[in-house]
This record gives sequence, structure tokens and C-alpha cells, in this order.
Amino acid sequence: MQTSRFQLGLIATLAVGLGFSASSSEAVGYPAGAAVSMGANPVWSTGGHENSTTPVVVVTAPDDQDVVVTDVVLTFDCSSCGPKVDLKVGEETVGSYAYRNVEHYGSSRSHVSSPFPVRHSYASGLHVSAGESLTIQVSGNSVNYSLSGYYVQP
Repeated sequence: MQTSRFQLGLIATLAVGLGFSASSSEAVGYPAGAAVSMGANPVWSTGGHENSTTPVVVVTAPDDQDVVVTDVVLTFDCSSCGPKVDLKVGEETVGSYAYRNVEHYGSSRSHVSSPFPVRHSYASGLHVSAGESLTIQVSGNSVNYSLSGYYVQP
């Protein structure tokens, strides 16, 4: 059996087509909105002790980055008090936390308070725009705080 020129031409055309479709092409990436930036480790964290009734700066977003707060942990230095903590950006309150203790009554003790920390993790976070500051304001007692999050492109 002899191969015709038509068959050879068809085989050659199919081989070239298969070669083009199987060859790799240059990878192209498209931005999908705001992305995490600041290099390989864009996370930040801060903590401290505060008892001021006037707002105190906790973190300031750089001029070219926004800050997102993802985790808040608060503990209070009292056993029978009701302090309140506000996190603000400018005059806007972005987070407000109130402490409530739990009272136990038993036969050997007439009154014991058990303080529980406030712990909160946000799925979307508290947003602080580039160049703005996040402040903490305490009323009612003092607080130990720990905040963490990450930097993003504005």
C-alpha cells in the first residue's frame, strides 16, 4: 500500500497544528483588585497597656499602604468593673468592646469574679486608610491590648 501526497500533506498539517497547540506560551497575570503587599511578610502586631480616657494612637497606616486589623485581644485589670474600649479612625468608632464579668456564688465564698478576656477575629477586618491612625480609648478602668493585622495596597 502506497501513501498518497494528500495523506502526507494531511499528516504534516495535523502534526504542525498539534505542535502549536501543545507548545507553552508566555504566562500573563492580571491583577484581581487589592492585593497584600509590603514584601514577603506584610503582617503587623502591637500591644500595650492603656488607661487613658483620651484617644491614644495604636497604629498609623503608611502613606502608601492601608492597614487592616484582623485580631483584637483585650484583658482588663479589674474583677468587678465594667470598662469599655473604643477603637477609632479619626472621629469614627470602628470597634467598641465592653467587659462584663461573671459572678460565681458558692458555699465557701460569698462572691468571686472571674474576668474573661475579649477576643475577636474579623473575617474582613477593621480598615484604616493610608495616612490615618487607629486610636484606642478606654473608659472605666485600664486595659492590656494586643492587635494584629496586615498591610494592603489602597
